[in-house]
Amino acid sequence: MKQCPVCGMYIQDQGAFCPRCGVDMTHVPMVPSQAIPQNPTPLAPPPQGPAFIPQQPPLHKPFTWADVSTFLGFCASIVGYFGASLLFFPLGIVASVLGFKGDRARGLAVAGIVIATLGLLLKLMMVLQRLDFLPYWFTSGVW
Repeated sequence: MKQCPVCGMYIQDQGAFCPRCGVDMTHVPMVPSQAIPQNPTPLAPPPQGPAFIPQQPPLHKPFTWADVSTFLGFCASIVGYFGASLLFFPLGIVASVLGFKGDRARGLAVAGIVIATLGLLLKLMMVLQRLDFLPYWFTSGVW
């Protein structure tokens, strides 16, 4: 017989693992039959829960079209400030709204919507000011 070094349970020689705590018993030496008490009791109380819990790798969700759309919308919103704003701002708004339907990057989608909408409004104000529909002080500030 073998005695588990963790919980003290006596098991048969063929057992590779302790049935109580799950410790590997392949390298535990045999206990002579004279040393085994008549009523074997464990040395320590059994451990709570399983002794070995296998670690599972974290689950990564695959990217969806909503995620790609969110990223595209945010990037288009930023690029619109540097040029071709009448193309990139509407693209940023539409792509970010489509990306908002996903559950992974909603914050980035909201940021893309806000950035593109503000940029589109600023561009509209500048066009209306150049066409003399808005006074100069309205677009440039009072100071």
